[in-house]
Amino acid sequence: MRAIPLPDDPGRGDPAAIAQLARCRSDKIDDVDGAQHVVEQCGTWAATEWVGQSSTSFCSAAEALMAEFGRVREALGDHQAALEAYGREVDDIASLQRGLEAERSTAEEALRRSSASLAVIEEEARTQVDLPLSPVDDYRAYERTTLQDRIDVARGDLDRLGRRWDELVERRETADRACLRALQATEVDSGFAGLEDRAVDVSTPREAMMLLDGLSAFDIAVLLAEHPRLAELLGQASPELVREWWDSLALLRPIDGDGFSAAQLALIAGAPALIGNLDGVPPPARVRANAVTAARQVVLNEATLAALRTRGADPALIDELEREIAYLRGAAAVPPTVQLYTYDRAADRIVEMIGDWNAPPQRVYTYVPGTLSEMRDFWASGAQVQDVGRYLDKRDGVDSVVFAYKDGRFPGGGGKVFPVETMSLPRGLAEANDPHFARLAGEALADFQAGLATDPAVSGGGSTSVAIGHSWGLANVTASEIAGARYDHVVSLAGAGMPVPWQPAAETEYDSFRYRDSLGAAQFTRQVYDGANPQYHHAFEDRVYRSEGDRSLPRDAPVTERARVLGENHSLIAQDRPENTPVLKDILRELESKEAR
Repeated sequence: MRAIPLPDDPGRGDPAAIAQLARCRSDKIDDVDGAQHVVEQCGTWAATEWVGQSSTSFCSAAEALMAEFGRVREALGDHQAALEAYGREVDDIASLQRGLEAERSTAEEALRRSSASLAVIEEEARTQVDLPLSPVDDYRAYERTTLQDRIDVARGDLDRLGRRWDELVERRETADRACLRALQATEVDSGFAGLEDRAVDVSTPREAMMLLDGLSAFDIAVLLAEHPRLAELLGQASPELVREWWDSLALLRPIDGDGFSAAQLALIAGAPALIGNLDGVPPPARVRANAVTAARQVVLNEATLAALRTRGADPALIDELEREIAYLRGAAAVPPTVQLYTYDRAADRIVEMIGDWNAPPQRVYTYVPGTLSEMRDFWASGAQVQDVGRYLDKRDGVDSVVFAYKDGRFPGGGGKVFPVETMSLPRGLAEANDPHFARLAGEALADFQAGLATDPAVSGGGSTSVAIGHSWGLANVTASEIAGARYDHVVSLAGAGMPVPWQPAAETEYDSFRYRDSLGAAQFTRQVYDGANPQYHHAFEDRVYRSEGDRSLPRDAPVTERARVLGENHSLIAQDRPENTPVLKDILRELESKEAR
């Protein structure tokens, strides 16, 4: 007879939980379909409108991703079907197990009762003394036979139930093996399970770097999506460590015509948003990565544009988005007409590089605009934040690179994504005069400078670093000096002020260029940065110019007219207009004269 209770549990597990796993596969299929659609759109756009070697490479990568997505989708479908079938089988086995357990309980009770009754009768037979002529075996013989029959039947039932239980155990083992075979039958992840196991244990930036080395673009993209902590760890790495890692990816490996190894190209394609904004990655690689991000954004913007046109949106919104699309097309072009060193649309981050970094540069400019600066200012139809940088790059007579810098929200900026940006002049003026706001922005700018300093073009001492701040931009620049940044030359264009505890660096030259403007009038009250303004500080050599507006003002001009000219003068100092050309020329002359010393 089978020992009770039986040791195996064929109905173990939760069919509902297994069904949930199947639904998770279904959800993943939806995610893959969405990603496949985006890649298809990007590939179609690149094939039809992006001309050049990088377009071919991008299209090849897109085709490979599409094929990979197809394999993933097929495997996920197989997994879903296998899990659904497995869940149904486990549910059926559990139901049969409950029936067997009920039958077993009934048989055990019958066996217990019959055995107990028979034991009582046999004990009575042994104690009979008043019937000496009757054999013990004849005592209540019929009842004893009946009880013995019941005992035999109960034991037979338990044996039969034991065999059926064994069959259920075997059926469950068969179901387990079938499910495992189905889940392991299709290669969907290029050994991804092992990567995921390793990713869970990663706790330092260096470990994250080692994990990503040598992976395909697809594996990198999926791994970072499933484990965003890896990107966070890389973001915590020092620029020096990032540069060491990036260079190691090309050691003793084949390099393409653009100077990238296969491992570096995989990271650029698989994690463009990360590589394009990671301090320590060389400028050419960041530009290449942000070209991929820009191409993707073009596709998304065109979908938004089509929706705006369909519902008859404000023509100004449509015009704004068309200009952004044209700008981003320049970033995705080959060669790019726009070089994005930093680009994170959602975080309001953009830094455009002007010039050829591979020259290498003899002079590196960082231009920081002022209050109310927005990403849209980089593709505005009129004056743009790149104006001063473009003039200097074109006219300085040396190999130079300019970074037009707006990393994050500037004072008064909306900090939201088009088309819902909101700007506030009162808030902007308050933030522009807030030393704490400047100090936080200065830390980001110091990190930016530290990233550039890892490049031999800068660290080798062969280039001059020049920081130019317009209006609040000077507060950002001088705050970055507090955070550890160092420049050969700092130029103030109607600069707002220097936050406490800024002190001029002994090795740095400081110059101030301005018109009589609205900010200067406010600074005269000593309420802007508590009077710590460049024109009043001994470290700055101050130059004041007269604009055409100043010259055209009659002595008896009304206050409103004077205020208008003061406001225009504040913007004029940072524009490439003929009226402002003497200022721009004097900046170059000053740089040249001090570099010649």
